[in-house]
Amino acid sequence: MKQFETNKAMDKSSKKKPYNQYNPAIIKQLKQKYGLTTQFIGQSLRGERTSDTSLKICEDYKQMEREINKAIQKV
Repeated sequence: MKQFETNKAMDKSSKKKPYNQYNPAIIKQLKQKYGLTTQFIGQSLRGERTSDTSLKICEDYKQMEREINKAIQKV
């Protein structure tokens, strides 16, 4: 039997975007604060949404992340 060579251009793994893992505790807090879905919050953080609310979500996420990192460094 003849083996087939894989074509890198057809490889799905080369087409995927790098996955950013967001802190689920922060996502949960943002969901409670804004009353929005986790899907919308994730899209906002990835830059797929550009509304005023999305920009506020991004700012809040960064602020919460900084505070968490500060608390971790103190320990």
